[in-house]
Amino acid sequence: MRRTHALPWLLALLSLALWLGAAACDSDSNGHGDGGDDPDGTTHADGQDGNSGGDNQGGDGSGGDGQMSDGFPICGTFALEASSVPPNMLLVVDKSGSMDDLTSAGSNRSKMDDLKDAVNALLTQGDGQIRFGWMAYPNDSECEPGRVSVQIGDDTVGTIQNRLDWLNANGGTPTGTSLEVADDYLVGLADAMHRSFVVLITDGMPTCPNGDGSRPNDQDNQLALDAVTSLRGHGFDTFVIGLGSNLNDTNPDLLNDMAEAGGWPQAGAVKYFQANSLDQLNAVLTQIGGQVIGCNLALNQVPEYPNYLFVFFDGVAVPRDGNWTYNAANNTIEFTGAYCEQLRGGTVGKVDVLMGCRPPD
Repeated sequence: MRRTHALPWLLALLSLALWLGAAACDSDSNGHGDGGDDPDGTTHADGQDGNSGGDNQGGDGSGGDGQMSDGFPICGTFALEASSVPPNMLLVVDKSGSMDDLTSAGSNRSKMDDLKDAVNALLTQGDGQIRFGWMAYPNDSECEPGRVSVQIGDDTVGTIQNRLDWLNANGGTPTGTSLEVADDYLVGLADAMHRSFVVLITDGMPTCPNGDGSRPNDQDNQLALDAVTSLRGHGFDTFVIGLGSNLNDTNPDLLNDMAEAGGWPQAGAVKYFQANSLDQLNAVLTQIGGQVIGCNLALNQVPEYPNYLFVFFDGVAVPRDGNWTYNAANNTIEFTGAYCEQLRGGTVGKVDVLMGCRPPD
């Protein structure tokens, strides 16, 4: 079953308009600016002041008549296209034989039924907002680790949904070795532009390779925990979801430790995400989607003087220190804290980025 209703974190910015001021107000061979008055009244060398030309007033964004931002004039602004940077999300899904069991006592749905419907909904609603990849484990034999059968990319949703349609429960639970494969894959992807996450959905304790597919044991538990720790060490956070009341009511300790190691523990005694029904699994995936999306904006041109960038949400300045940074390697503006949450929540109607015309000392 595929769903088409929108999630809150998918609300697009209503009008994302980014602007970049010219790098310098003086006349130069690059055509940076067309003059204008400095705050002290000085007219620039090309002979044009802030009032020259009927369409070059400060009111339309040129700032030639003395418009100021943090004490520096904004001059010769021009439109700069920008877009949000979707994250990478590798779905690592347990398809062991116990996934055919009921999700909880009294339910008429199996864990596999709930997984298929909830992941289908996530994929449909995240299409274009998240770059998905896919791994189901075990692969073929009882304890064979999963493999990344759908590479992370921009147009993978339909392919993953087709694989979901054919997904069957069988085999043991090689969680640790499958997460090792995921770690190797993401390291090899070497994608510095998009932040990468792993979403692990499992219904039981690891049983491979040391438990021969049927016996939970400390060695396989440690293997899974070490794999999550390695992922985090390489810059890839892991969301840990426990599916099914038989798991969540009896042995949450390992999943708690994995959630802590993965970087996104929940508040309270239970650190991982619990899901004992389809509604709970939908809610968990909705929450995770909201937590990974919407905090980076990519500029389509490199600003000449990034130290003099200024950001505004709906006309209100966003203080730079502790709230956003310019990442020169990726040419992105990256938000944190409350301002990141505003972008994720879709409450920002317009983002403006301006650059002052005075270069840094």
